Amino acid sequence: MTVARLTLGVLVAIVVAAAAGTAPAGEDGAVFPFVTGTTWTYAGTVKWTPEGNHPRSGTVRWTSEVADAFDHGDVAAALLKGGVWDLAWWSPEAQAGSYVVLRVRTRYYLIYDNANAIFAAVEESGRRALPSDLEQEPWFDAPLKPGRLLRPREVAPRNDTRYGWLIANAAPVNVGLTGMKTATRSAYVLTYLTLPDEEALTLVPGVGITSFAYVHHGTIAEANVHLVEYHRRSAATR
Repeated sequence: MTVARLTLGVLVAIVVAAAAGTAPAGEDGAVFPFVTGTTWTYAGTVKWTPEGNHPRSGTVRWTSEVADAFDHGDVAAALLKGGVWDLAWWSPEAQAGSYVVLRVRTRYYLIYDNANAIFAAVEESGRRALPSDLEQEPWFDAPLKPGRLLRPREVAPRNDTRYGWLIANAAPVNVGLTGMKTATRSAYVLTYLTLPDEEALTLVPGVGITSFAYVHHGTIAEANVHLVEYHRRSAATR
């Protein structure tokens, strides 16, 4: 069975196209909404390989929700249930995972492990409770600028852009979702490339992730989704 592979160029083209069709309007000061109850619903295609079987493909609809959030000025965080990263190795039995998007001053981090415990500790104790290995999880610095690259501290110096989050490019978008006023926004494509896989997402400040694409180069696992619904709750005083 022949399965077409997606290259980095194709991934970036996918997320740029998705950004142009889904980015809501109205610029925000914050890059990521630290607002409890905010939801993003994505739709698109996935490929997966059941154990001992041939690769399969299908469509998926997936919702990510800010289950809890706080913003204490120099430290803010959102506890996500059902992040887009669950789709990277999706299967019909997939369960929503937990993730933390954490901001410390102007740097954003993406935490995959022990998300609930880390969120609770930092919410209660602030910077004193930040994980000692936090620099293993850098995502991007604000304001976003194309060409910037952030790597985990453990990654040795390299002469390429692999093994780190790269802000690959940026483009204006002028399309809104249903119920939102249309205006021009900036959409940034971020990529994370390794030898075994490639990941690309579009990030729109004030909205969040508007598209996600993933390809594994070995066992078939792929995802290509874009934002179809976005609901932001009013920020509450914490």
